[in-house]
Amino acid sequence: MIRRCVLVLCALLLFANGANCGVYQRTKDGRTFVWNNFPRPGDAATWSGARDQNGYATGSGTLTWYKSERTIVTGSNIPSPAKGNVMLNRYTGRMVKGKFQGLVVGADAIGQTFHGTFVNGAKTSDRTVEAPPPANSQPSNQRITKSANAKNATNAEPAPPAAGPPPRAVAMTPIQPRISPEPSVISSNPAAIETAVKDRMISDFKGQTQSVLSRVGGATGNFREVDQLDSVHELPTPVAESVSSLVDRARDFRAKLGYETALSECRPETETVDALSAMDQAMRSVAGNDATDASSKVSDFLKNNPAPATDTQKRLWQYLSSMRVLFGRLEKEAETHSQRATAFAAVGKNADAMREYQEAYRTFPNPATAEKIRELQRNSLGL
Repeated sequence: MIRRCVLVLCALLLFANGANCGVYQRTKDGRTFVWNNFPRPGDAATWSGARDQNGYATGSGTLTWYKSERTIVTGSNIPSPAKGNVMLNRYTGRMVKGKFQGLVVGADAIGQTFHGTFVNGAKTSDRTVEAPPPANSQPSNQRITKSANAKNATNAEPAPPAAGPPPRAVAMTPIQPRISPEPSVISSNPAAIETAVKDRMISDFKGQTQSVLSRVGGATGNFREVDQLDSVHELPTPVAESVSSLVDRARDFRAKLGYETALSECRPETETVDALSAMDQAMRSVAGNDATDASSKVSDFLKNNPAPATDTQKRLWQYLSSMRVLFGRLEKEAETHSQRATAFAAVGKNADAMREYQEAYRTFPNPATAEKIRELQRNSLGL
């Protein structure tokens, strides 16, 4: 009984909270993206519905969550490989870009059913909670009740036993009447509904922003400042995906609340999302040998957001500032080599010009320098 109560409580908590630190993840077959409000190691999911052209779950269907079950090797505390997946919860409803939207019906592993309304993957209200019927429940006309004169009955002499086998003991199971949820004040007040949904969206957005900021910090050594181009690496794929998901969430958040409202209510979070986006795009540009584009993205962001609004953002701003300083220094060094290359090419010293252009590209790679190298090669070959 205690174990069942714990499971029910955990399921209620899981279903009651919205997505405050969620990420997209692929289903077990690797074909579909679904939203995970509370990502944990070992999470796995299946989706019975369709997926859109970008791979996100869409339309009506059932999302089933599993966890990997591991056992401990006898005589040690080393977990053995996962022996299977254990079903945690099952949700049925309509998906929009991998997130539930509208009425959703959920069920946990022991059969308890939940009905709720979701907005952009986050639950905004409950309707009913239905427990499964007890295994040893009796028909209503056979339920055992305590008599009003039970005290006197205990002092009376016992009646002689009836002929036949002795009666079987009957388990006393408390019968919990189903209580219809009381009408909510919010349900009849559209303004209150709008306020409640708005407050929930703001809370979820702030929570997700802080979660993604922490993940990016962990992937960059707590935003350790960079002084070499080789130190600028792309974020790990799961972290980069969480940044992209946050950017999409912020875009939707601004569209629903309005840009001015979003900025006034969540200015630090809005700026943090823009900072993480600029940082991620700059890292991708460096990986694609376009340091000029990376420098432009970082410089544009810092020009519009020169200082962080809160102390929690300082490390991120310092990291971006170190990138801007690095890009500026390397661009000047590369320009020196490019000027030398131009001078050599003007007097027909193509080999020396080629060497200088290649050094410029190694120092600060960008498409313009790469094109100069190709042009010089074509000229050298007489093409």
